[in-house]
Amino acid sequence: METTAIAATPEETVVALRQAQEKDHLNSTQAWAIWVCAGAFYLYECILRVSPSVMTQELMHDFALTSTGLGVLVSCYLYAYVVLQVPCGVMVDALGARRIITASAALCTIGAFLFAVGDSLIWAQIGRFLIGAGSACAFISCLKVVAEWFSPTKFAVMLGLTNMMGTIGGTFGGPPLAWMVNNLGGWREATFTLALIGVVVTLLSWSVVRDRPKDRIPKHKPHHTHEIPLRKSFLLLVTNPQVWLIALFGSLMWLPIAAFAELWGVPYLMHTYNIDKQYASFATVMIFVGFAFGGPLAAWVSEKLKSRILTMKLSSALLFAIFSSIVFGVEIPLPVMFVLLFAGGVCNGGQVLVFACVKEISPRRISGTALGFTNAIVMMSGVIFQPLLGELLDWCWDGTLAADGIRLYSAAAYQTAIIAIPVGIAVSWLLLYFVKETHHFHRQKG
Repeated sequence: METTAIAATPEETVVALRQAQEKDHLNSTQAWAIWVCAGAFYLYECILRVSPSVMTQELMHDFALTSTGLGVLVSCYLYAYVVLQVPCGVMVDALGARRIITASAALCTIGAFLFAVGDSLIWAQIGRFLIGAGSACAFISCLKVVAEWFSPTKFAVMLGLTNMMGTIGGTFGGPPLAWMVNNLGGWREATFTLALIGVVVTLLSWSVVRDRPKDRIPKHKPHHTHEIPLRKSFLLLVTNPQVWLIALFGSLMWLPIAAFAELWGVPYLMHTYNIDKQYASFATVMIFVGFAFGGPLAAWVSEKLKSRILTMKLSSALLFAIFSSIVFGVEIPLPVMFVLLFAGGVCNGGQVLVFACVKEISPRRISGTALGFTNAIVMMSGVIFQPLLGELLDWCWDGTLAADGIRLYSAAAYQTAIIAIPVGIAVSWLLLYFVKETHHFHRQKG
């Protein structure tokens, strides 16, 4: 029996061409090298982001700050970071990752220099603002690299590994940076050293990162191919209630990192357990270490369960139980506190799935914009809760001052302030009951 060949449509030709090219390019050695370089910038900006957590006493002393004032200074990073998320997503989509990562790394470096040498509060705030502006594109650029250089089926796993790079940065922003502050002469010298490292990261980014495989997409698209205009796609994104619910979940789940690990965890543990800064920073690093494992684990679990939402619900419920134990536990031994913080970091890994969820319900053309919009909402938790916890501390202050005039807060005051964290996590769990499943398995069945 003779068979009749059926001519492929232009759309089928494009798909076949892309699949053939992806076999050569996706997941290649070059792809991994580019991802590692992009991840190195993300790691670097995370060190800068969390660096004030091991400098709280010095910053309050040098700039004569209350806890509220310190929260505002640290949040200057987030003011720029949050505002620039959507513009960064648009720029990454339009200009590609290479130029954006290089320019962003340079901006972080300039901000670190200003923060290190500034002799007044306004210069410190400008430095933090510039660091936040430079950091705004870091996570989005990494995910754009993943979207361009890795197979779509690997996105959730690569998302977890990218998150691990950031948490490694948070880890270096703990004991290693505390050691630098104690041994290099102070927080200014340590920050200046970070600025010098930024010069290397900037040069490396320009040398290694590439936007996409050169021949991955055909030069001429078929006239039959129609895409939703960018403006209409963005309007569909921001008017989608599911995007907002998913992003708000991610924002509230980010509280243990934004409010505790990045700022108030170290002074809380110093006062509660009467330990020094370097030792206390080991405890908060346990959150980052746990989070580094939790991100890839959550991605793997969601694939096994074939459900993003169920995995996120489990993550939220367990995280609530752990932080409730931290807040309301009576005289928790320090080793047990270390274990609880590590477990909390692992359970918080489900937070990274918000980006997979948003990507799965958004047009590919605006993937960077969608991820940027989501990350802006996520990072709002730091903008709100870093100063809020400082305000709560000042509200609970009993009037005690240190010999150098810095306010001293009791363990009870810190405990009252961080109650906001499990409350926020509980709300995040409730939000998931209004979110539809986004996993590709369920969408294919639907």
